[in-house]
Amino acid sequence: MSSAFFEAQVGAKFQPQVKADARTRIAFVCIGNACRSQMAEAWVRHRAVEGIEAVSAGLTPLGYITPETAQVMKEKHASVDGQQSKGLEAIDWKQVDVLVNMTFMPVRSVVPGFSGRRVEWRVPDPFQCSMRTYRRVRDLLERRVNKLIVELKQDSGGGSTSAPESGSKN
Repeated sequence: MSSAFFEAQVGAKFQPQVKADARTRIAFVCIGNACRSQMAEAWVRHRAVEGIEAVSAGLTPLGYITPETAQVMKEKHASVDGQQSKGLEAIDWKQVDVLVNMTFMPVRSVVPGFSGRRVEWRVPDPFQCSMRTYRRVRDLLERRVNKLIVELKQDSGGGSTSAPESGSKN
């Protein structure tokens, strides 16, 4: 996935390519952009499904990705390398199609004026919790990201994906 959507310098806005293509762009938002939203972004990148891109941000970004987040993703051969903790202002929201809100705040208040699809995921925040909690959150996010990818590909008429469907209703 080589797209300007992912390439940003610290303090720079994500400037995706003009939306003349058929890509679906997902933004995962949590509080600190250090755990959950980073895991979800990494799962999308790991799946490398053609036509789907992801970015993440936090309401009050911690400024780094926790070592626990990196470790549990590495255990599943997924990586957060190249990702960074950033705030909502780092994203060009006009280029985002789907906002996945994990803040536990009303979705309309997270990015006011966002006109794309809004999705609420009530995923516990593992920050400062045990590795067991990080692994449970990682696995929950893997199932939810897989399910979202399948839904997005079906909605776009893309048919099958490389993301396996989970039997979970998460």
